[in-house]
Amino acid sequence: MFDSRRVTGASALAVLLACGLAGAARAQGVEEFYRGKTITIVMFSTPGSAYDIYARLLAQFMPRHVPGRPQMVVKSLPGAGGLLAARNLAEVAPRDGTTIGALSKTLIYEPLLGKNAAKVDYLKFGWLGSMSQSTPLYVSWKTSRVKTAFDLFEHELLIPATGAGSETTIVSNAINGLLGTKFKLIEGYSGSIQALQALESGEVDGGFPTLESLKTLHPDWLRDNKINVLFQARQIPDPEMGRVPPVTALARSDIQRQTLEFLFPKDVIGRPFLAPPGVPADRLAALQKAFADAVMDPELVAEARKINVPVELTSGENLDKVVREAYATAPDIIERVRAVIPYQ
Repeated sequence: MFDSRRVTGASALAVLLACGLAGAARAQGVEEFYRGKTITIVMFSTPGSAYDIYARLLAQFMPRHVPGRPQMVVKSLPGAGGLLAARNLAEVAPRDGTTIGALSKTLIYEPLLGKNAAKVDYLKFGWLGSMSQSTPLYVSWKTSRVKTAFDLFEHELLIPATGAGSETTIVSNAINGLLGTKFKLIEGYSGSIQALQALESGEVDGGFPTLESLKTLHPDWLRDNKINVLFQARQIPDPEMGRVPPVTALARSDIQRQTLEFLFPKDVIGRPFLAPPGVPADRLAALQKAFADAVMDPELVAEARKINVPVELTSGENLDKVVREAYATAPDIIERVRAVIPYQ
């Protein structure tokens, strides 16, 4: 006698087995693809910078979490404030999952400000996540006339920058235009290491380092009060910086505050890593998982602690959400920032 229930059950079992085998084949395919290969991290900053230190930590520990255990190397591609690295990742880098990259968080929003010098669509990238929250600081040397944030409204502060697409250039020009501060940019420095050297030598009297880079590269500057910390370029103050105000404390109106909140996106972005557009979905998922597992790896955390580098994971999913929220900002808020950046 014909039993339709038995046929239906057998069909369902066949479907489940087929799905399971397909999933196993995909997983096996990722492992086979990466076995014996090398993943390159394209780094927008110079060797020795704080971001470079994070990338080398990742290169040390992430391979053990990628199926197939590929090797991983860091390739520095500084220039034009990160635009060269961005263009490389968008146009030149292979889209097979063997290249990932690191870009500054401000550069990711540069297309919103009207120029898009790199001609890059950042919404097409595959976001792996961020290794930490970042605390950018505006500082002045101890001998500068600028001792506090509010001195910036009266006295000029010379600060070093790399180029038009750099975070320092974009942010400092915008703050000048929005608030009336007196940052004067001296461009042409190769990266953050040279910029810090310029501050120490007296070529400039201010700068825009991160707390992480100061703690790693120049811990004596904070310990011995060699610099004045003017304000934090964050929406929410870093508790470690005590009474140093966030940038929003300089706002004198609701409109200024709203515009600053767009200019300084959520602090969770920190130090983002990404994959080029078009990486196959299964390999991107494997990279995202491996990134998260590496950042939470107890051995990476212990190594980071030894060199005084804070580590805090933001997942690729959350990073993608934050970037898309920023790109959905009301046009009038974006236009206020766009109108005061002189390179347009």
